[in-house]
Amino acid sequence: MNLIVFDLEWNMGAATRTFNYHGAEIPLRGEIIQIGAVRVDESGDVLDTFEMTLRPRLFRKLHWRIAQVTGLSQGDLEAGVPIAEGLRRFVEWAGPDAEFAEWGLDDVPVLKQNLFLYHLDESWPRRWYDLQQIYLKSFPRREGESLTLESVVERLGIPKDGDFHNALEDALYTTKICRRLPLAQGLADYPTPEEQIRTALLGGLDSETYDVRTFFDKLDHDAYKKDPELCRVGCPFCGAELQLNDIWLKRGNTGYYTEAVCPDHGSWFVRFKLNRRDGLHWNFARCVESLRPETYARYKKLEASQRERMRLKAERLKAEGKTDSAEFSK
Repeated sequence: MNLIVFDLEWNMGAATRTFNYHGAEIPLRGEIIQIGAVRVDESGDVLDTFEMTLRPRLFRKLHWRIAQVTGLSQGDLEAGVPIAEGLRRFVEWAGPDAEFAEWGLDDVPVLKQNLFLYHLDESWPRRWYDLQQIYLKSFPRREGESLTLESVVERLGIPKDGDFHNALEDALYTTKICRRLPLAQGLADYPTPEEQIRTALLGGLDSETYDVRTFFDKLDHDAYKKDPELCRVGCPFCGAELQLNDIWLKRGNTGYYTEAVCPDHGSWFVRFKLNRRDGLHWNFARCVESLRPETYARYKKLEASQRERMRLKAERLKAEGKTDSAEFSK
């Protein structure tokens, strides 16, 4: 295994910026200004390191908050390697078979977005790991405990011999945590993307579920209610196509559900869970759930409230001489 433990620092602008990805407008999470990476073996021992400060092209002025956190200056950025060249050199150093590990899941999406923007292969890396999840299996989170890199370094008694929020130093601290973990076993047991999103969908549901499916690499967030591949669902009992309600309610930050009716077998819930692990594509897990009286009553109450909000909004827009095509397209 060619395992790379890495950390990024990135710059941002005062306002949100988007970019076009195969027809989809995607918010840019940030432009990379520093890369720190450590090639390790499956015990976490260091084999090689990579460090580079990059000169950004889109967000050329260093944001004051980034300067405060990282200690970088405007001069550091201006003296950096041009970002396209730096990314290319990092890709070459890591290698095409690199598997990435990071503390959390923030950096790989930023990397992939930047690779695309600078005309490199954004499908790389194809496999990456959240080391927090491996850590938590050995050191369960205590009540009120932070999972920041610095707090875990303190919990494990690792000496603080470098600055935090420096990309290479953070990557090195992460490798020191790795050496306190059963890293090889944690990587071997790490769930696949399909297992991750299925678990996120089904967690907390206490009714019977049917027809659990996953769908990957979609560009439209709303594919769950627009794409026939996703939103055409059969009755678990007879296979007849369920008729979906036009009102979708949220469950958590990235969960949606609606009522779905079979003429012969009554109402069900159709549920979706979404994620955007790579910062570019939407992934979906879907199931059909049997109804319990209390959850169905709650849905109908929330549905009525949402319809009333839509009605009031439509009246207000009409009075202002405007229309909301999104509202009237339902």
